[in-house]
Amino acid sequence: MLKKIWPYYLIFFAFNAIEGSEIYSLKSTYEIEVLLDGTDQSSIKEGMKKSLSSLLINLSGTSLVLDDKAIQGIINSPEIYITQYKLDAVDEKIVASFIFQGDSLRSYLSENELPLWFAEEPLVLSYFPCREAEYESNQDAELMYCMEMEKELLNLSKSRNSRITRPLMDLKDIRDFEFLSSISAEKFMTKMSRRYGADNWLICLTKDKFGLLMDTPSCFSSENKKPSSLEMTFNYLLNEINLKQSLVVDRDVINESQIEVIGIDSFMKLEKVLQTLDSQVLIFNLSLEELEGNSAYISLSHYGSKVDLKNLLMIHADFKEIKFKSQDIISYQYTNT
Repeated sequence: MLKKIWPYYLIFFAFNAIEGSEIYSLKSTYEIEVLLDGTDQSSIKEGMKKSLSSLLINLSGTSLVLDDKAIQGIINSPEIYITQYKLDAVDEKIVASFIFQGDSLRSYLSENELPLWFAEEPLVLSYFPCREAEYESNQDAELMYCMEMEKELLNLSKSRNSRITRPLMDLKDIRDFEFLSSISAEKFMTKMSRRYGADNWLICLTKDKFGLLMDTPSCFSSENKKPSSLEMTFNYLLNEINLKQSLVVDRDVINESQIEVIGIDSFMKLEKVLQTLDSQVLIFNLSLEELEGNSAYISLSHYGSKVDLKNLLMIHADFKEIKFKSQDIISYQYTNT
């Protein structure tokens, strides 16, 4: 047993933060590409604003972050957060690539008590009944409308770091659609979401109750049953999904928690665990209290409640909580090999 680890172990804490596995908001740098109207300074500045706005939406997980006064302030001075940029000509279009430092933007969001989104890309089950028009004659207008709508959805999904899937529409799905859609499209999508294991769904209708093609599709989702445009419905859906996996750092609330991390079988793995914990946005200080077998006992000083800390570590790919019937501290299995 090794207690009160010697001071030289503290050099671990000075190392660079480890990038979270597949967690977008934990990346060290971000490269955002946008199209520019020209190469003059005004066009480049507009490109900076556009790229920063897009990045902030994905870091926070919500499009509503752009309405915050603190965010409006930094969007007007985007160059502060850009380390470098380059301009290229692609297919006679001007493409700008802006590189942002993740740490400075995460710090700004947390200092202003704005959410940070910590999760992998959410999956959305989508269905456009107008796709069935390809199997019918004289439906060219509806099919073209449908293809444009699908293209828009893919672009929206890419911009919001999400994944889109759709039902197979095999005989079982077609049977369910013919039976349930006449009653409620919502009931159909709810049943499909259970079949395909997707918690979140989106459906867009292109015809009104008289069978006439509408100018704007009528879309609704698992989070909002009120029909709206595709863009509004999708953004609202992603905002609600991401809200459930976001944290707001409350710097007025300070706590100390002890955790046990199991699976420490080498000096290198201990080093990785300490670096990873020290890089987490809620944690501002930590100390290694004890090593016993393959377990490390660590004291963490952090912002927010202990529940906030647990939620943060729960969505981190490197830690899996171990639940015992009785325990004084939170225990985790370290899964990064």
